[in-house]
Amino acid sequence: MPIVIMTITITFLVLITWTYRSLGEMETKKKILWIIVELAIILIATYITYSISRNEVVYPNEESKTYIQNVLVLLFSGINGLFVMPFVSRGVEAAYQEDMTIDKLIKRIMLGIAILVVLLFLECGYMASTQSGILRVMMAK
Repeated sequence: MPIVIMTITITFLVLITWTYRSLGEMETKKKILWIIVELAIILIATYITYSISRNEVVYPNEESKTYIQNVLVLLFSGINGLFVMPFVSRGVEAAYQEDMTIDKLIKRIMLGIAILVVLLFLECGYMASTQSGILRVMMAK
C-alpha cells in the first residue's frame, strides 16, 4: 500500500506543478483557483466513472468499498489530470495573455473535455476489473 500512496502523491505533485507552470504569468491566486476548479472537475468525473463501474462489483463490507473507492478515484484522477489539465491551462494562459481568442479557448476546453470523456469511457471497464482484482487479493489474505 505505501507504493500506491507514494504513486498517488507523486502523480498529484507532478500534476499540480505542471499545471501551475502551464498557467505562466497569471497571478498566483488565479492559478490556484484554476487548479482547484480543474481538479474538482476531474475528481467529480472520475468519481462518476467509478460509481458506474462499481455496479458490477459486490463488496463484502462498507469499509472495503470506501477504501478501494478512495484509492481508485485518487489514482485515476491524477492520471486523467495529467492528460487534460496542463493542456487546458496552457490555453487559459494564452487567453489571459490575449494570445488566444475566447472562441479558441472554448474549443480547447471542449477538446480537453472530449479527451477526458474518452479516458473515462476506457477506464470504466478497467476500474471494474481492478476492483474485482483488489477484492480477490483482499479475500485471499
